[in-house]
Amino acid sequence: SPAWYDFWTGAAQKGSREIDADAPLNRIPLYVRAGSIIPFGPEIEYASEKPAGPIELRIYKGADGTFDLYQDAGDSYDYEQGQHSVIPIRWNESTGVLTIGGREGSFPGMVAKCSFRIVVVGRGHGVGGEVTKDADKEVSYEGAEIKIALHSQ
Repeated sequence: SPAWYDFWTGAAQKGSREIDADAPLNRIPLYVRAGSIIPFGPEIEYASEKPAGPIELRIYKGADGTFDLYQDAGDSYDYEQGQHSVIPIRWNESTGVLTIGGREGSFPGMVAKCSFRIVVVGRGHGVGGEVTKDADKEVSYEGAEIKIALHSQ
């Protein structure tokens, strides 16, 4: 069975078993399955704000993973007419390669260029709700597919 990562500490443990987890009042137990890809965006105050900061992608190794990053203008119903974009993101566990696929679709006001901060989660690294200070890789993305090798992480 795949591993599960403690969201708060990055510690991995085997699945398919019961555990006793600390549950203080200010922090619920939260576990993320190996193979998950979780994006963390820059904080925005309102829907039409164009965030300048990069998107952090947390990779939970141990299994292949996929995530489709959906984006739209956020301030209308134009997405119902197909005005949105999707960026497919794939993690290949055996090769250690993260593929950020070609962007599909577009919408008015779309930011064409962005950067991704790639973080391979481990004990004390890429944990909790705050942005990770030291990314493993940072890449610039302009809509075309890119592959990032993460063998050494």
